[in-house]
Amino acid sequence: MKFAILGCGHIATKMAAAVKTLEKKGMGVEAYAVASRSLEKAQKFADDYGFGRAYGSYEELANDPQVDLIYVATPHSEHYQNALLCLNAGRNLLVEKAFTANALMASEVVALAEEKGVFLCEAMWTRFLPAVQMVKDWISAGKIGEVESVEADFSMPLTHIERLRKPELAGGALLDLGIYSLTFADIFLNGDGTNHIVKTETKCVKFPTGVDATEWIDLTYKNGQVAHLKTSMVSPLKNEGVIYGSEGFIRVQNLNDMVEIQRFDVAGTLVESVKPPRIENCYEYEVLGCKAALEKGLKECPEMPHTKTMQIMTQMDSLRAAWGVSYPFELSPGEVWDRSGDKSFLEIFDIETGKSELLDKFDRVIEAPNWSADGKFLTFNSEGRIYKYEISSGEITEVPSYFVDNCNNDHVLSPDGEGLYVSHHTKEDCLSRLYKIFFDGRMPELVTPLAPSYLHGITPDGKMLAYCAERNGEYDIYTIPTAGGNEVQLTTAFGLNDGPEYDCDGEYIWFNSIRTGRMQAWRMRADGSEQTQMTFDAHSNTWFPHISPDRTKVVMLAYHERDVRPGEHVPNKNVEIRLMTGSDKIGWSEPRTILKLFGGQGTINVNSWAPDSKRFAYVRYSR
Repeated sequence: MKFAILGCGHIATKMAAAVKTLEKKGMGVEAYAVASRSLEKAQKFADDYGFGRAYGSYEELANDPQVDLIYVATPHSEHYQNALLCLNAGRNLLVEKAFTANALMASEVVALAEEKGVFLCEAMWTRFLPAVQMVKDWISAGKIGEVESVEADFSMPLTHIERLRKPELAGGALLDLGIYSLTFADIFLNGDGTNHIVKTETKCVKFPTGVDATEWIDLTYKNGQVAHLKTSMVSPLKNEGVIYGSEGFIRVQNLNDMVEIQRFDVAGTLVESVKPPRIENCYEYEVLGCKAALEKGLKECPEMPHTKTMQIMTQMDSLRAAWGVSYPFELSPGEVWDRSGDKSFLEIFDIETGKSELLDKFDRVIEAPNWSADGKFLTFNSEGRIYKYEISSGEITEVPSYFVDNCNNDHVLSPDGEGLYVSHHTKEDCLSRLYKIFFDGRMPELVTPLAPSYLHGITPDGKMLAYCAERNGEYDIYTIPTAGGNEVQLTTAFGLNDGPEYDCDGEYIWFNSIRTGRMQAWRMRADGSEQTQMTFDAHSNTWFPHISPDRTKVVMLAYHERDVRPGEHVPNKNVEIRLMTGSDKIGWSEPRTILKLFGGQGTINVNSWAPDSKRFAYVRYSR
């Protein structure tokens, strides 16, 4: 395997030493080439570490057809552009952790690799170490009883490194050090991928430049296990992980390369100690892992699959959002959700003519039009209330809802014509619950006491609601009788499952799910069986598939991968509305774009088809 290194900094020297050792030992790896932005620097590096070729630009290396695997060793603020360069040239990649600066960039890199059919792996070397399996074997053998918790601390004074002080270079402790603590917890508490995190508590102390300097992270998992993690780039050196069990504990010296593992009994007496093998410096194991995967024709490593990369990147994004830490090349959450200058345009699109009709415009945000069964009016939400819009006259009236005054864009008209079912954020805990409100002024009725719950669908007979709800840290699709009662969970796939909507026969529920790593449209039977993916777009995230009353058309919202993380549906983005046609008998078409507009959140969150299945309502925005 001809191995090349892109970037000649400190981390590259570690990898170069490992690769050269593999070459000398005849283990099927060749120290083939290095690239720097300076030919002089690349040549010196090649001479120092015995690499055969030196390139004075990254482009030259990316365009070398002889290279089998390129290791991206630049600062993580540069990984995104470096990876896109190499993937577009068809090169297989091993990208140093952190994979990119954020999950949005990571999702684009992963999507491009999958589109190009190119191998891609994040260089989280810890997951490839023989020591990991040793610890897992001890645990599986019951040597410390039932695992109850994990502690991890990776701290060292690194503020002398300029890159780590700079927000514009994605500096801070998290991406360099904290990722190891998170990985340690994930390996030993969520090894099979089912013991997901249900609660996160965290605190951060920032460096004067605004990057994170020290952080404490407490994680609670589905089965009750907990992780207590710390990372700092200003504290004295500490690099240790501990796995506590009911009958003892395992201490791991060095979270990153696990130089020694020790087992203690419940009294704290050392029982067993092992120094795991290493060929050179442990970087070699990820190289060998990639080599094995490539020889099998795989496009990712089983030890570090793309889904795991995206999971950890998304987790780190969430932590930074909680700390208020963002990089200059990112929009802060406050900027993303600032809609103070938005104007709204309520419009109707005609499928047959391909033309839009403007009904009204507003100097405020309105969202999510519903179309009444008799075709005479629309409803929408704005500033926490629900409004009724008469199509013929343009008259607008507020639907009386009393204390239900914080409604979002999740609402459906009840088939009995009495009113709507809505999602309302209650004042007591600010969590969303489902209520029914009435056109005739009756007091609202609570349907779901459990929260948060976000409504999207109702059966044609008005007896059942379908909604997205967060329970124990996971967002899944549930149903409940409109009269109240016990909710039934329909989805269990990891990640966000959202937007459930019954078809007009109540036979199927259309929804969107992130389970494949990219938000796509899905469908299942009303009992949750036969969950089937309906769209397969590698570069767009598809939200809110809405089935027409005649069951032959589906409209949906699509965000480009560069604009949102797969699990986001935010406002103020250039989006597309797409149309898919067909039936189960003749099959379904690929979605085609019928509208491009400025919108996103609020544009078409709920079903807005007209009764004739020829038109639908939507909202576009301007700033």
